[in-house]
Amino acid sequence: MSLNDEANQESESKWLHPNELLKIQRFKIKKKQLQARFNKTDLNVSQDCVKSDFNISVGVKRCNPFIKPSDNNKRTKVNTNEDSCDQTLFQLLHLNTGITKSSNCNLLNQSAFDTLTESRVCNDVPNIISKQFENKWVPIDWSLNSKLRLLSSKPFAWSHKLKISEEASGITAFVRCLNNKSDTTLDTSPNAQFHQCCLYWQQPYLPWLGLFPRSQGNSSTGTSIATTSAIRDSLHMAWSDSLRSLFQLLRTRQCPYFYVCTNTFTVLFRAAGICGYTEMNALISPTTCGFRQLLKQEDIEFTLPLRGSKFEQNMLDGNGDCTDEEEPLQDRWLESMGINEEDRKQINYTQKRILHKVESEIDNTEQSLVLVQGMEVHGLYNFLINCKSATAISGSLAGIPPTLLSPIAFQGATLCALKVKESKIQVDKQNYFSIELNGPILPHVIHNLSELHPIDQNFTATFAHVSSTTAFSKVKEPEIAEKENIETSGCTVFGQENLSDCGLTMSILKHFCSPHLKLVQNVESLKYNPDKKSYTWL
Repeated sequence: MSLNDEANQESESKWLHPNELLKIQRFKIKKKQLQARFNKTDLNVSQDCVKSDFNISVGVKRCNPFIKPSDNNKRTKVNTNEDSCDQTLFQLLHLNTGITKSSNCNLLNQSAFDTLTESRVCNDVPNIISKQFENKWVPIDWSLNSKLRLLSSKPFAWSHKLKISEEASGITAFVRCLNNKSDTTLDTSPNAQFHQCCLYWQQPYLPWLGLFPRSQGNSSTGTSIATTSAIRDSLHMAWSDSLRSLFQLLRTRQCPYFYVCTNTFTVLFRAAGICGYTEMNALISPTTCGFRQLLKQEDIEFTLPLRGSKFEQNMLDGNGDCTDEEEPLQDRWLESMGINEEDRKQINYTQKRILHKVESEIDNTEQSLVLVQGMEVHGLYNFLINCKSATAISGSLAGIPPTLLSPIAFQGATLCALKVKESKIQVDKQNYFSIELNGPILPHVIHNLSELHPIDQNFTATFAHVSSTTAFSKVKEPEIAEKENIETSGCTVFGQENLSDCGLTMSILKHFCSPHLKLVQNVESLKYNPDKKSYTWL
């Protein structure tokens, strides 16, 4: 036996470092190549390497033994995903998701498929007109809007470019609550009346801060101007005077309604006579279980008019009607059953946790809307003045009081105007004229604009709602017993007469004082048909 064979046997019998193993492998490759050159034979080096004793791969990619052979291309995978994401689409088309092998399957076919899909879907989708409502009047929407866009195929009768007399007359008419039917020497042109429709009162007003819409997310960043306690106290004192002034106007029925917008909730105050209520009332949305507990601690009685029967049943199951006076009776009963004090505390604690969980299910939803009526509104007014949670404690709005919005002037208010933007757009090769209003759109604005608009010209209005206030329009009528009293006693007529100095025109005021159910609706889009002299809305 040669020395090389002995070295190989010795190397195989002991563990080798990978570097040494590679050296031996390279040595074998060179040796076989040299032998093949002497023998003049073709030797596949890579095949011999695989068949070598060490079984080490040299650059040859190993096939995946788990791969599944398939003739489908990547386009099949994309269509499969579309089928899983939109089953309704292929149910309408009755198409096979598989794609046959063809050289014509290209991007042009894909675009043709998209066109076919759109046409089939448009033909088979249920008609949205079934969800529309039509009537001769404009519905009342109590939700606040941050944007209003008007579209018409003809030019509007008004423009945001005002003359000096038009701007002055519009401001004077708005401040004095005058309408175009009043015997006055003011300019009553469409431009002056349109400018009057775009005005509102706000407090506080800080031009560099966005105080509408108020949300906790928008106020979480930045630094506040109320850096000292003296500034915060001055702002709160001025705001308290403004709220007091507004509340007094509401009580004397010289203001139909006003809004209090905080970072976490919005309050709508309405005067007696509005929507058929014989007493003034307030709506709060959204609320939390903690906020409602604060109202109970202040002895403010309220109802949850939008809560469902399921919530009421859960309250009964959780003993939601149990009062503080009944707790000693329950403790005595448990004590008579032989339950010691520690177990009684645990039972009471568990019961309160169950009740809190049931009440928290509707937090920050439409069902959490709170309705306060009558003399309880006075308690709510005092609560808001002293409510610390109504003012943010951090962020850019820290120390800034809630925003007050009203159609009527009050102490400390600032006269503000909506931002108006006019444009001309083209849809399906047809020109449309557009007017966009940005800012707090109060409920009576669309009614004023509809009266100002010519009756022989069509228009479409779309709204951008403040989502937290949409629940206001779902409290549509008073209690049944109260409604019967209103209809039989004629309180609606008296309410309308008592509100004659509230700043609304008599035609709009009659609409706002009506207790009918269908008058209050959430409106996302409104369309006027001049042929039928009717309004259609979604």
